[in-house]
Amino acid sequence: MLLFFLLGLLSCQQQEQEPKQAQQPQPPLLEVGQRQLTLQQFERELKNTYPDISGLTPPEQLQLKEQLLKQLIDRELILGEANRLNVQLTPDELDAAMKKVRGSYSEDEFTKVLEQTGKTQENWLASLKLHLLRAKVSAAALNSQVQVSDQEIKTYYKKHREEFRRPVEIRARQMLFKTRDEANRVLKLLKEGGDFATLAREYSQSPDRENGGALGYFSAGQLPAEFDAVLFKLPVKQVSTPVESPYGFHLFLVERRRKAGLRPYAAVKAEIATKLYQQKEETAFHLWLENLQKTTVTNINWELLQPELKP
Repeated sequence: MLLFFLLGLLSCQQQEQEPKQAQQPQPPLLEVGQRQLTLQQFERELKNTYPDISGLTPPEQLQLKEQLLKQLIDRELILGEANRLNVQLTPDELDAAMKKVRGSYSEDEFTKVLEQTGKTQENWLASLKLHLLRAKVSAAALNSQVQVSDQEIKTYYKKHREEFRRPVEIRARQMLFKTRDEANRVLKLLKEGGDFATLAREYSQSPDRENGGALGYFSAGQLPAEFDAVLFKLPVKQVSTPVESPYGFHLFLVERRRKAGLRPYAAVKAEIATKLYQQKEETAFHLWLENLQKTTVTNINWELLQPELKP
């Protein structure tokens, strides 16, 4: 999908302005239309994208550099179009996207998640901005070209019925505690009439506590086996005893159970429309980008990068 293509480019961070030097300006390593990238900027991009390539053989390092150059060319083409189309990212759009990505994680929790993936807040924010800008450029350039009709949606539904067969699903909530004693203390409050969602917000140590521990709908196999063994046997509106896992001790509440069956057309129409739109948009986006590549003058100073990279 288009999103995956865009995400594949996210590792390329936005260009930073070089501090002014008294010495002669560096010749550009890469020129894409009116946009330029110096060797120093490229090396910083390389470090951000591939933090340590010292363990790779020289041919493998060269291959990564070539791949990065291709990604940077696509990035510069899209950013150039953003300037031409006067597409900008508003603070409200950025704020909404940040909240959506972070979900129920606190700032400290989210920072830890980023650290586990080898990213910093600064790099993540730059990547998010670039992704959002690219999405807006795509929408501005392609929306009028991409249409999905009701007939296409109906045809897809008829030909892919198995895709919309729903297994037994349950909707549940959870709380997480470090010790069994903590879980039992809250279980006692629940038995005395306490509201699960309210107590989850107050006592749970799971990131979903802000949503009252809501897990949404899910089917067997989507959660760890030890959870399924409890949840799919638990009667609706009943709270489990503490369930141990590598994360701690959980309390579960099953709110609703949904029978297996074929999801009706009305319930999946919007989902199908989105899927077909994304498929068409992906095709249109690649054609649009290929046309940009053909019509935009691009120069790479291979000798400046490394003589052995020269084709």
